[in-house]
Amino acid sequence: MKHLSRMITAHNCFCSFLYNIAMLVVMPAFLVPFALVIMSFDNYMGIAIMMTLLSFFTLLADYMPFNGITAKGFFLGIIKTSTHVDSFIKDAIIADQIRRFVQLTIPPTLSLIIATIISANSIDMRLPVFVSTIIFLDYSTTTGIITFTRNILSNNVHAYISLPLTAIIGALNACMLFLFIYDSIHIPFIIWLPISFILSVIISILVFNYTTDRCFSNIKEY
Repeated sequence: MKHLSRMITAHNCFCSFLYNIAMLVVMPAFLVPFALVIMSFDNYMGIAIMMTLLSFFTLLADYMPFNGITAKGFFLGIIKTSTHVDSFIKDAIIADQIRRFVQLTIPPTLSLIIATIISANSIDMRLPVFVSTIIFLDYSTTTGIITFTRNILSNNVHAYISLPLTAIIGALNACMLFLFIYDSIHIPFIIWLPISFILSVIISILVFNYTTDRCFSNIKEY
């Protein structure tokens, strides 16, 4: 609990309370009804489109708390003078990854639950597997892309490249949608869940190591 408290404190030094409310409460309140409308026609399509929009907002909004944190010239302020700066940054990055996973999990999970309650007889048993798979997939892609965009200090440049990068995520979501609808073309659809999970774990570790190493390197230079 003590370490969790330190992680939250470190994370909140970069992310404001209003930012967390916007990402964890306001955004689901907007996206879930939107997804449910599309899911009334096609469950898989509704989830795929919602997750693409969710990934776009996640990429775009990341500039507000961690704008250019791995870029040379990023201003850490008095944080870099602390004797615990290394553990502080590590705690902040871990907490950020946890928050992003929760942020990407809430809307599709709520949409699945509500859709199941509304139309229990029409829910395909593959849909929960698809939802879980696309959550891990989009977490992996957004986390990987954010690692690149955090080297950018300019807000305008960050905003301009977020849209084409989201198109990549949308294409991956469309491919996963195709694989599930057509039962992975003779490959069991269930196999994509462990693959996406393992991918998310690997990317989380790589991103954490890269981000912290870059931050520590920049601190030593200034």
